[in-house]
Amino acid sequence: MTARTNWGAVLVSVAAGVVAALHVGKVPPAIPLLRAELSLGLVAGGWVMSMFNALGMLTGIGFGLFTDVAGQRRMAFLGFAALLLGGLIGAAAGGATALLAGRFLEGAGFIAIGVSLPAVIVAASAPADRRFALSLWAIYTPAGSAAAMLVAAWAQPAFGWRGLWLGVAAAGALTALLFWRMTRGVALPRPSGTPALGMVMETVRQPGLWALALAFVAYVFQWVSLMVWLPSSLIDTHHLTPAAATLLTALVVFVNVPGNIAGGWLMQRGVPRGWLIAAASAAMGVSAALALTGAVPDLLRYALCLAFSFCGGLLPAACLSGTAVHAPSPRHIGLANGLVVQGSNLGQFVGPPLIAAAVALAGGNWQAAWLPMALAAAAGVALGLFVLRLERRA
Repeated sequence: MTARTNWGAVLVSVAAGVVAALHVGKVPPAIPLLRAELSLGLVAGGWVMSMFNALGMLTGIGFGLFTDVAGQRRMAFLGFAALLLGGLIGAAAGGATALLAGRFLEGAGFIAIGVSLPAVIVAASAPADRRFALSLWAIYTPAGSAAAMLVAAWAQPAFGWRGLWLGVAAAGALTALLFWRMTRGVALPRPSGTPALGMVMETVRQPGLWALALAFVAYVFQWVSLMVWLPSSLIDTHHLTPAAATLLTALVVFVNVPGNIAGGWLMQRGVPRGWLIAAASAAMGVSAALALTGAVPDLLRYALCLAFSFCGGLLPAACLSGTAVHAPSPRHIGLANGLVVQGSNLGQFVGPPLIAAAVALAGGNWQAAWLPMALAAAAGVALGLFVLRLERRA
């Protein structure tokens, strides 16, 4: 057990996650350009985002098992290699097939990093700092996504979407080298050397882990769908320039970061995990419904989008820190993270295409997105209350 937190290792692990998440945030600003250059339809544009998550949706727990077998640092490094290769293939793509193949590889790298690095943070943290350290980890997706959008507003006019792909790939390669150097002294659990089906069964028998994973499905379904389609909605409905739409979306994404930190702060002060999940889900459902139905003025609708993202940020800190609580033992943390990350990828996989299909069926009316968003929010509330009941009984 670590007596003193290795903050260098914690922070470089968080930074590695943020850089990996650049591969998530680079897509929404590029979708209008991709659709124009590669002749993609609205739903096909959604698949460019969702293909990133196809592998993780199916094999998250398998990645977790391989992480526990091969070692966390090695798995993270392999993840960065997949991100680099996928980014290079995407940058050279001349059509939808090659672009989707590159996104598939990037998705494999992203899930490898998402599954392996929480265990590094747990190993590098003293028990008194662990909840806060894991709440810092929760910022990696919104922080990286927002950063990519801000960079895209400057880089795409100058270098095009292909230049953006190459720049993000290069950032990942440099971060991988820094991570390898800064985490050499972290005492990680020793790899088991052989896959253990028993460990998988012990993990999937934990109802709390399933509840956390499904809560993440509901959360990511909503949050990623808004992030992906808000630029297109602002351009199509309000006739903003792509740069202005990207910057406004980046702000919506970024306010999720202080929400993540607030979630960790509240948990440090004893707020039950289940209450945070239920409250965040309810706030997301109400704010999304009001923003999408068009019942309020445009300025208030944008403020509701900000509230949606900030309140939603309470949930990842609660779910991601819960994997260490509900895992049967420290050796199961990789598998537990794999299950929750698999839920995250499922939400990202189905969300953007489903929202796009609802809008397309409504003749391009973005107000049609409110119903699937509200249903996902209701599911999140129910799952949060289930987690609350489990942890009270425990």
